[in-house]
Amino acid sequence: MGVIALRWPDALAWPLVLPAVLVLVVVLLAWWGWRVRRARRPGRPGRPDPVLVAHVARLRALPRHRVLVRRRRALGALLALGALVAVAGAAVVVARPQVERTERGEERSRDVMLCLDASASMDDDNVEVVRAVRDVVGDLEGDRVGLTLWSGAAVTVFPLTEDRDYVLDQLAVAERAFAGGDESYFAGVQLPDPRASLIGDGLVSCAQRFDRPEEERARAVVLSSDNDPLGASVYDLDGAAAYAARRDVLVYAVGAPDLAGPGREAARAELARAAEATGGLLALVGSDGGTDAVVARIDALERARVELPPRSVRADAPGWAAVVAGAGVVLVVLAWVVGAALALGGRGRTAGRGAR
Repeated sequence: MGVIALRWPDALAWPLVLPAVLVLVVVLLAWWGWRVRRARRPGRPGRPDPVLVAHVARLRALPRHRVLVRRRRALGALLALGALVAVAGAAVVVARPQVERTERGEERSRDVMLCLDASASMDDDNVEVVRAVRDVVGDLEGDRVGLTLWSGAAVTVFPLTEDRDYVLDQLAVAERAFAGGDESYFAGVQLPDPRASLIGDGLVSCAQRFDRPEEERARAVVLSSDNDPLGASVYDLDGAAAYAARRDVLVYAVGAPDLAGPGREAARAELARAAEATGGLLALVGSDGGTDAVVARIDALERARVELPPRSVRADAPGWAAVVAGAGVVLVVLAWVVGAALALGGRGRTAGRGAR
């Protein structure tokens, strides 16, 4: 159950509302007073003079008449007071009273770089690999995610970002590009010389894409490949894994389905060994629970805490003004209920006397 804050505001978001309401109330009161004086003025043009009634003094001297007059004045005063209080409170609420406070925040986040092997040997498997990676990213809410394509060279598609919808959209674009063989999407990845799927260099390039090196953050690479390199690379896979481990980067490998086939045992073991050397693991696309294991391990990473600089925050604080407006409404309703009850009671007494 919420608690209404009654703290006095530091400022009003729309301060001109109060003088505007004040002017409106003064104009309405002046108009009402003019109408009352005009109604009491005898012999107005277009209207007959008021009817003169004899012996009014005797009527006004009756105790019952005095009681009714005092009761009507009291109810009128209560109704007017309630209306003024409700209008005053509502005007302050509309003006949006605000309080200012200083927040010293913190951010807890993980950095995940997606490394997709864009070599020609992955053409048959890349669509399925990207779909699996999309499943991984779909469960990484609140983390920064980036995408790098690599084969003979590495190209950053987009840097680390917290916009998960954008990441999923870009992965959908990548899936369509792999499925349709859109060569323009992989511009810069394939080199003229016969080098492709250089997994060691690709992993090092992805490990270098992490920014904020001075901060203690949880960093992970999701590496997709069939581990079938062509040509000489600067880093072999074991050396790349050691490089990532020195930079505190965990490697989670998502292997192409053909790694599970005959004759690929050595490539599969090498990729698994490299991932495990950093504290990660290897999951094969299409295997039961493969990508789920990657998601679970990434979720198990403790998010690094980043201290944010203090900032001033303004928040609406209509608590006391809302209480005043509510009290005014209660007074108006009370005056109306009491007046109605007294009127009904008076009619009942009059009917009883007529019956007798």
